[in-house]
Amino acid sequence: MTEPGHAVPRLYVGGTVLLPSPLGPAAPVDEGQEVAVATAGGRIVAVGSAEDCRSALPPVHEVVRLDGRALAPGFVDAHLHPLPMCVFEDQLDLDACPSLAWLFDALADRVRADPQTEVLFGFQFDDERVAERRLPTADELERASGGRQVVIVRRDGHHAVGSRSALRAAGIHDGTPDPAGGRIDRGADGRPTGLCAEAAAQLLTGLLPAPTLDALTAALDRCTTRLASFGVTGITAFVQSATEGPAGAAGELEAFAWSVLVERVPFDVQTIVITPDVGHAIDWRGTALHDPGRRRRLDGIKLFLDGTLGGHSACMHQPFADRPATAGMLTLDPDEAYRRMVAAQDAGLCAALHAIGDRANRTAMDLFDRLDRDHGSPAPGVTARHRVEHASVLDQATVAGFARLGVAAVVQPISLQSERHWLDARVGPARRSRTYPFRTLLDAGVTVAGSSDAPIESAHVLAAIQAAVTRHDFEPGQSLSVTEALAMYTSGAAAVRGLTGEVGEIAVGRRADLVVLGADPHTVAPQAIGQIEVLATIAGGTEIHRDERLTREQHMIEGRA
Repeated sequence: MTEPGHAVPRLYVGGTVLLPSPLGPAAPVDEGQEVAVATAGGRIVAVGSAEDCRSALPPVHEVVRLDGRALAPGFVDAHLHPLPMCVFEDQLDLDACPSLAWLFDALADRVRADPQTEVLFGFQFDDERVAERRLPTADELERASGGRQVVIVRRDGHHAVGSRSALRAAGIHDGTPDPAGGRIDRGADGRPTGLCAEAAAQLLTGLLPAPTLDALTAALDRCTTRLASFGVTGITAFVQSATEGPAGAAGELEAFAWSVLVERVPFDVQTIVITPDVGHAIDWRGTALHDPGRRRRLDGIKLFLDGTLGGHSACMHQPFADRPATAGMLTLDPDEAYRRMVAAQDAGLCAALHAIGDRANRTAMDLFDRLDRDHGSPAPGVTARHRVEHASVLDQATVAGFARLGVAAVVQPISLQSERHWLDARVGPARRSRTYPFRTLLDAGVTVAGSSDAPIESAHVLAAIQAAVTRHDFEPGQSLSVTEALAMYTSGAAAVRGLTGEVGEIAVGRRADLVVLGADPHTVAPQAIGQIEVLATIAGGTEIHRDERLTREQHMIEGRA
């Protein structure tokens, strides 16, 4: 992306500097104080009075007048999928789809606009929000598209519906057995309905045509510009290196594409590889994906233990409240998961386990406990934490186990916004207080990082912080303070990614990853946090986003050499 500024020496004055507590309520909470900050050479060189900060800068420097606004550490999104983000940019966006009729019209419009198209993809379809409250069928998609291959991916990214043509192209026929870790939905006549879950959905998503490098590059630039406008200065990128993963066969070249594109990204980048073979991750460490001197690190592997709450495929101890015939499913044999975890730790990598349901999270805790008993802690020098992705529904014993073992939780508060219309009915009253239990995790001493899981959810960090504080009225006893919510996206994310002392706070010696906010989040109504504007985003001292309303002026101190 084009960078609108350079890593010039700067003095930030006239506003509030936010200093989030590191990991929770046990640490001193500082709601902010009026101090100045000086940056030079990509680092914070002084924090204190304007006079002291000015003396730490070279004679010629830039002065940024905050005019009562707030300066915070740069935000980190600790879990997103960059290549699917790019692909989503150029496909049918169904996030606001109000009905199946609207969907069918949109498909027909696409066919009329490009009669030669053979494959149509739509993403972010939410069957809980359309008028009919259901997914389309294979026959309906076949009719709407005139017999073309159509794949509609559910909002959770773990379920997809294919037209009859798409099912045939994916090798799914009347007698096709369920793949390991997946399920093909069938009607009363035994024929596939079109709905495929987990590993079976990957057969359909594998039909996605490979985008050109030019298309990926253009889409990536749009994505990084948007992330910068949200205040993001660091990301953890999940990419496939094999057919295993949400994108199926279409994602097999993700790691390669990411290694080509990563230099265009202006953020600090941690990469975690989705692969059944740890050797893949070790091999990719020899590429541009692992260059710590340039803020690129390949630190781990990811594996999936279950599905999603939205698709009723998260693995639960008890059945779903609104679908008592199922309690979800484990998508990977625990012994196979353990084999991969051992191999990862032996290679100096972290293990990132996707676990959403309470049974899946208990399984994750048991696996990490077994790893600790049999193989001890990661080798010295391995700083990235073993982690659980999502950690959506937990029991107290699992939380205590994560805390004891030092396993981090990487959560997505923004899901409270997108799932609020069905979440209560899905988990039921007995599990409400254990669903997205951010307060319980922090109080237990678990290291928690915030993230988006983009493109599944929005990467709007301040909206996610608002969700963590307000909970959108879902189980308010699990609410966080503004300071704690900010910490999930700053110091908490730094700890999970092994960068404590490098980023995540405003202190001398830290990298100059900063964000200028239009207001201090502590001083606005909780329901308005997501409306705060991001006026500047600075990564390593370089402005990667700036609003012209932010006053900047060059300053020269006379008499200094």
